[in-house]
Amino acid sequence: MKRIKTSRSNTGNKERPSHWANEAGTAFKNPWPSAAVPTWLETLRKPLPIAQYDQHFSARAKAHDRKSVRPDWGEASLKRQNIDKLSPYIVGTWLGHACALTEIPPLRASDDKSRSGTTSTTQTAKSTWILFDPIFSQRAGPTQYTGPGRILPPPCDVNDLPGCDAVLISHNHYDHLDFESIKSLLHKFPKVLFFVPLRNKDWMVASGVPEESVFELDWWQYLEFETITDRTQTQLRQLDGTTERSKSKLRLTCVPAQHNSGRGASDQGKTLWSGWIVERYESPESGGKRKGAIYHAGDTGYRSFAASTDVCPAFKDIGALGPFDLSFIPIWRGGTLGFFSYVGLKLSLHDVNSVTHGTPEDAAYIHQDVRSRNSIAIHWGTFVGHENESYEAIVDFETACQEAGIDNLEKVEPSARGKAGIVDYGGSLAVVL
Repeated sequence: MKRIKTSRSNTGNKERPSHWANEAGTAFKNPWPSAAVPTWLETLRKPLPIAQYDQHFSARAKAHDRKSVRPDWGEASLKRQNIDKLSPYIVGTWLGHACALTEIPPLRASDDKSRSGTTSTTQTAKSTWILFDPIFSQRAGPTQYTGPGRILPPPCDVNDLPGCDAVLISHNHYDHLDFESIKSLLHKFPKVLFFVPLRNKDWMVASGVPEESVFELDWWQYLEFETITDRTQTQLRQLDGTTERSKSKLRLTCVPAQHNSGRGASDQGKTLWSGWIVERYESPESGGKRKGAIYHAGDTGYRSFAASTDVCPAFKDIGALGPFDLSFIPIWRGGTLGFFSYVGLKLSLHDVNSVTHGTPEDAAYIHQDVRSRNSIAIHWGTFVGHENESYEAIVDFETACQEAGIDNLEKVEPSARGKAGIVDYGGSLAVVL
């Protein structure tokens, strides 16, 4: 593994991590110049960040069909790509906003062996199901009657999920950490494990999650499991590029994001935000090679303004752990100007503050920085005020990818810069490893 610079953890090291805002680790910050919030004077010097949707945009938008489909958990994608289920593969399904379900099927008998040296069989092994930032509620807010509403209903509900072994939370904003969804998941999957960034465990336990089912990590910390379902874990460890692998087969790593946190005025920045990496490995007896890597960026910015040359360096550090077979990258900020969209106005992404929410163009850069083979656009088309916002995100992201030489997800033989694009609301992408 390529060695990367990491912040020190709270496991006995005296040096305070750069993203800790105090010695106790009870407040957090973005430690990079790319996250510098523009001053009032800098903001006033910029033009009003409002523009008009022109006829050219309208024509392009009409070419994109924003469909909602009932999830099939990858069956159509496997068939379309003629992927044999005996081949090693993973599946990602976008369930709206930043919510995504990934399936990691068991390795074939010929690909892996058990610790005893005997060949395992896919008949007895089961897929591992990882759910990111679940929200199935109609609104993203402190109650079911407050907060931004969905422009489309969820493509399914918790009872429709084919499995859920682990839930990975990126941060505590209402659109990423939803109480009703957590409660429903516990009812449907009582043995599910939850993984959260620092200082989020107390909320989870207070919400009814058993304490032993919650794992709290700092940036660059990881946990390894033989299987996620038997809860056999190794010690929480700090990623430093030199640690030898244990005999575990699944590694979950908490990684940086450029964002913030808070569920009210009094707790801003009091809990950590993050992205997540999920890696599956062969057993040591079979060589210990990585067989599937997934990256979920959570919610993140990339630079302070679109014209800024200071970009967040964390993504290239994350890329040092790549390449990733499947990534989920946010491309939109959400429905903040619904009324303006109704009357034909839009945010001018060149001038708007993008410290904590990157633009579609930034998403294309993140795809490249993390060395993703296949990236699905998330955080768009769900909690928005008008369909124009959805179409704008699609068009701008696809344009940015084309200009960067990134192929669309339908390409059979992608270029060295991989593939990226959108899937239907409720749609899936299967990736051969």
